[in-house]
Amino acid sequence: MDAKSTSEQQRTKAGAARTVITPPVGYPMGNWGLRQGVAKGVYRDIHARCVVFENAATSIVVISLEIAGLTTETVEAIKARIFTTTGIPTDAILLNFTHNHTSPDTIVSLPSEWMSWTSWLADQVAGCVLDAQSGLVEVNVGSGSGSFDDWTVNRQYPERPVDTELSVIKVDDDHGKPVARLVNFACHGVADGGQYLEWTGDFAGEMSAWLEDEEAGSVAIYVQGAAGDIHPFDWWFGNTSSEHLHTHEDTALLGTTLAREAKQLLSNVETSPDIPLKIAAEPVSLPRHQVNWTLEEAIVNRARLTDSLGEYTGETWLPGTTTANAAERHPELYGWGNNEVNLARNQSLPSRTLTVRGFRIGTTLISAHAGELFNEIGTQIKDAFPDRRPWVASYCDDYIGYISTRKPHEDIQHVPVTEIVDMKKYRRFYGTTTSPYAPEAGEALVETAINVLKSIK
Repeated sequence: MDAKSTSEQQRTKAGAARTVITPPVGYPMGNWGLRQGVAKGVYRDIHARCVVFENAATSIVVISLEIAGLTTETVEAIKARIFTTTGIPTDAILLNFTHNHTSPDTIVSLPSEWMSWTSWLADQVAGCVLDAQSGLVEVNVGSGSGSFDDWTVNRQYPERPVDTELSVIKVDDDHGKPVARLVNFACHGVADGGQYLEWTGDFAGEMSAWLEDEEAGSVAIYVQGAAGDIHPFDWWFGNTSSEHLHTHEDTALLGTTLAREAKQLLSNVETSPDIPLKIAAEPVSLPRHQVNWTLEEAIVNRARLTDSLGEYTGETWLPGTTTANAAERHPELYGWGNNEVNLARNQSLPSRTLTVRGFRIGTTLISAHAGELFNEIGTQIKDAFPDRRPWVASYCDDYIGYISTRKPHEDIQHVPVTEIVDMKKYRRFYGTTTSPYAPEAGEALVETAINVLKSIK
């Protein structure tokens, strides 16, 4: 066999696919506490999208699901089904969620009515990966990055900057035909609001659909970044005068504008047939969030609030509601003290072990992990590699809650349990007040992520 034939055999191949995973109409919507009705229609189908990379030594599959999140058991079932169907090992699967809030409420628990759907979902996702794997062709890959400014905001501290980095990967076959387009950005999937009783893919679904129309033959995969404290538009907590009201039009505007910017970046990307694939992983221990009140104090406070605030039972958002003002309008849902009970109850639990994984696809490094990581933590990971800024993929695998920066922890550490529930004063700290983890958890994750990425540079 000549040298050219050997080289061709060792080239990395790729294939991509997508499939519809929209739940049935008539199932409960959830994901917004103020939306308690069932789905009455489909505005835009919800999708699973994936791309498989494979060479003689390594396989990597990147999967994007347009849903808010799934339980540990469901994620494990999906990965097991992928392995059984395709032979791709579980540690080679980067399973990322767009964190779309107009999707099934399966993020922390699995109600009985969702069990049949999640079983079906595992088959659908595994079938999507098999479809991609069956279409493997030799490819050329390249990447690029830019900035998508003025479309997002730090929802806790609106005066502080947010990570607006927009990164892309282009995957083409040897004839220049598009195979896949991957996009990494950080923004909460909350553009569509709780006034709708319709399934839809939010701005990430709009972005993917627009890019797929423009880049004929491609599968456009959105990889959610460190968006734990980033909202679209001007929806910082406490803003009562936003002109954007979570309409489908708002969502399309954000998604298609993001897609256009991604396309512009893609047009300047040069590709190469030299596509190394590497995977690494390392555990990190996340210590628990400690509070200044006892469990008994929190329970008494919750009982007092429950009696005084009443209960919310609305099918959808009331007119004028946004994620920025919902808690101030409805303290009976957001400020009734249950979160504070859970924090006090769970603070004595052992630290949680999280696996931080790193993937290398060509020249692109990806730091992947569970959790709603605050954007400054993601930026610290990127800043450790100034000449080769990696992607940060949060919302991977099962849902484990928020991982907050230190500053908001310190800003509220002495606030008593009877005051922290005041939504007019402290709603903006949501994500920190609800984080199961201490401030040092994010710092430990950053250190671990940097070590993992260094090992595969």
